[in-house]
Amino acid sequence: MNYIRVWKDLDIDEIKKHLLLIDDLYGTCANCKQLGLKFTNDKICPSCKTEFKYLATSSTRLEDVKKILNRIKSENLDLILIEKVDYTSASAKDLAKDLFKI
Repeated sequence: MNYIRVWKDLDIDEIKKHLLLIDDLYGTCANCKQLGLKFTNDKICPSCKTEFKYLATSSTRLEDVKKILNRIKSENLDLILIEKVDYTSASAKDLAKDLFKI
């Protein structure tokens, strides 16, 4: 299977409302910070009832990213994997912009 990076203008607030941040085996809801979630099992956050549409991982290893993508496909999960670095950068820019509003 081949994967291609795609850049698309997305609303950061919308992503945050539907994002599961994953590390190793478990993840965290970006909306309410609920811990111990698993992207293959948890379609909705048990705490805030967020429906997960996006995943972001801290791993920068291509092998790890491919494993996640293959898992999404093999288990027919309706999730989009985004670059965590891009998400973090865009979130910081939005926060900084809001800080300087007068």
